[in-house]
Amino acid sequence: MTNKEVAELAGVSSAAVSRFLNGGYLSEEKRERIAAAIEQTGYVPSANARILRLKKSDTVGIILTKSDESTLSGVATGLEKYLFAAGYGASLAYVGDDEGADFNAMRSMLERQIDGIVLISSAPVPGDLELFERARVPVVIVGQHARNRNCVRFDNFGAAYDLASSLGCTMESRVAYVDAGKRYRSFGSDRRKGFLAGLERAGVPSDRITVITGGFSVDEGYYAVKKLFATRNDYDFISCATDSMAAGAIKAIREQSGSIRRHKQPRVSGFGNDPILQAVAGPIPTVRFDYEECGIKAAEMMVDLLKGEVKSVASMVLGYEVVGA
Repeated sequence: MTNKEVAELAGVSSAAVSRFLNGGYLSEEKRERIAAAIEQTGYVPSANARILRLKKSDTVGIILTKSDESTLSGVATGLEKYLFAAGYGASLAYVGDDEGADFNAMRSMLERQIDGIVLISSAPVPGDLELFERARVPVVIVGQHARNRNCVRFDNFGAAYDLASSLGCTMESRVAYVDAGKRYRSFGSDRRKGFLAGLERAGVPSDRITVITGGFSVDEGYYAVKKLFATRNDYDFISCATDSMAAGAIKAIREQSGSIRRHKQPRVSGFGNDPILQAVAGPIPTVRFDYEECGIKAAEMMVDLLKGEVKSVASMVLGYEVVGA
């Protein structure tokens, strides 16, 4: 079935059918006849033909890199909810931890005339940012600050500072912080700096603080804390840069408690307020970020960019809530 055949059935011109499909002006009588013909035939216009004609797809590409599952699902839900309500589709690509895959995903989307790209990344924005310039489509980066780029992120420094301040640490406390490492320095650096600043505010001496590099996953948190215990086991607090790492830390602590007698186990804190961790390990001090709101704000920024309503680079910082402390 083609535009021409629908036009013949409705007794109108092919141009009238095109205007109907694209929201152009038509008399009410013609609109009713075309609508009836489309319903009768089940005609679906070719999306590819429309994209070639209009040079746009009304679709936003969403590229997701490695992160906590709750983070990705929350942000993606918010993005899709707002985009769909605004009349845009979403094309998702998960590229995991492969540094080159995000470039390939962007290139593939651009070849399909995608209207804009949202990059959700816990790792630094890829070095091949020239692709953004060549693409000439709006780009919004979620999860970190990128100079001269539109971005939406959380106040990781403030969250970590308030978390550390809420733990009740004193000058006698011995504290370990498990960092996310260089791969995730986009958010990890702010969390580490904020947490150490909060401990300083609480009066914890620097010689009673140990910083060790972990990673991002449960296993990396587990092995990082095992490494800590290889040198000493008298920590009062072990704070991790993510809830996933905190889950691994709790596993290591439970194993350690089974082999070495001590008066109390160290308390563990994380970031993310992961519901599965809270259900399995019990409430721990952590930070709740509204990931769905983050997705909505990113989608709102993208739609404004597509409509030409944003004239300069925008950077939005969202809040947080310390819970379980």
